[in-house]
Amino acid sequence: MAPPGRSVAAGQALVLRHERIRKSLHLGAAVFPVAYGLGMSHRTLVQLLSAAAALALATETARWASPAARALFDRLFGSLMRGHEKESISGATWLALSCLGAVVLFSREAAIAALWCATVGDPVAGITGRLWALARGTRASGPGNKTLAGSLACATASFAGVWTLAGYPVAFAAAVGVAAAVAEAIPVRLDDNIRVAGVAGIVAQLLA
Repeated sequence: MAPPGRSVAAGQALVLRHERIRKSLHLGAAVFPVAYGLGMSHRTLVQLLSAAAALALATETARWASPAARALFDRLFGSLMRGHEKESISGATWLALSCLGAVVLFSREAAIAALWCATVGDPVAGITGRLWALARGTRASGPGNKTLAGSLACATASFAGVWTLAGYPVAFAAAVGVAAAVAEAIPVRLDDNIRVAGVAGIVAQLLA
């Protein structure tokens, strides 16, 4: 029988492989804040995000309405989904909806900040937390399996984008970064994509 520490490490390594794929897909959505920050029009971005949200909602509808569609969905994406997502709306759908909501509700600068925190800060927190736990040979700790390392990574990554891409002063960008990290870490049932985009966007809007 493998020692307990080795078993935990092996389990963490498997989770980390899935997390890397999941977060790589998540990070791909960073194209939206980057494009918006580089001058993409509000109308074009709303159209793109509306299409993404519509596709996500159509997929969710088919997934729950058709056993065959659900079986196909689970076969393609099941290994990337967390336990609660298998019986509820997926994180990808929440991400699409939160990005669309941020662009519609917030000013350009605040929307860029919200999008960046949701598409970069949030996944950076997850992958850093997993790497930290793997390095220590333990499970992620804290509420909702969050880690201090993950929260610091989220705050740092969020700050960098809010400062350089959204154009906020250093102190304001730091405040948005901390707000994003707190939103990502708080132990509530609301999906973290909604939490991070909403909290970061509100703080950024107030500081704009």
